[in-house]
Amino acid sequence: MATFEGTSQEFKRYLGPHLRNVVQLITKKQKAEVGACEHCGVGEKLESAHVRGRDRTEIINSLLGTAEPADTVRVDLVQFEKAFKSEHEPVEKAILILCRDCHWRYDSNILHQPASPQATHVISAADVMSASQATPEGILPITLDPPRASDFKDELLKCGGAEITIHYSDGRTETRRWNASRFSESSNVFGNLRSRPEFRQGEWQSRGIVKVHVRVLRDA
Repeated sequence: MATFEGTSQEFKRYLGPHLRNVVQLITKKQKAEVGACEHCGVGEKLESAHVRGRDRTEIINSLLGTAEPADTVRVDLVQFEKAFKSEHEPVEKAILILCRDCHWRYDSNILHQPASPQATHVISAADVMSASQATPEGILPITLDPPRASDFKDELLKCGGAEITIHYSDGRTETRRWNASRFSESSNVFGNLRSRPEFRQGEWQSRGIVKVHVRVLRDA
């Protein structure tokens, strides 16, 4: 059993780089599935960003039970890594896929998404962006049914159709049929949706759209 014993600060110094690599491995598949920045829709220089209020340091502090640098901790490294990975499940609710510029702006608090009031609650972009909190520089929440992009894609390819429900700031909803006959194995779910004119950055805000839910029509 590999065990670390030292201060909280030392743990982060020596184990931090390894945990950063763990996050990269966890999010590699998600990054490929999303395929585009969840804020601006750009498909290049994509990076993984922890949802605000759940960054890597905050997760480590929570698992260690302390944020004080000088506190002594004794850690079973195998169990800690398992717990750290579980804090990223499901990954689409713990991680945002952003381009490099949007990642910097998000971490710099320029993309205005408020932190979760409960640091132990894993939240999604839709959780932290309600209609009253949306700003011109916010991320349009798009949720899927089934929720995992890979599962949604598999079912969409089988059924060939989905239902897009658009929610507006005045309380209206609009439902549209998505004929996905031209959607292929190489297509990207989020990239396809965010490329629609009405869902592009700046356009959805002007139309008063606050969130979008897309459901596979399993009986299509």
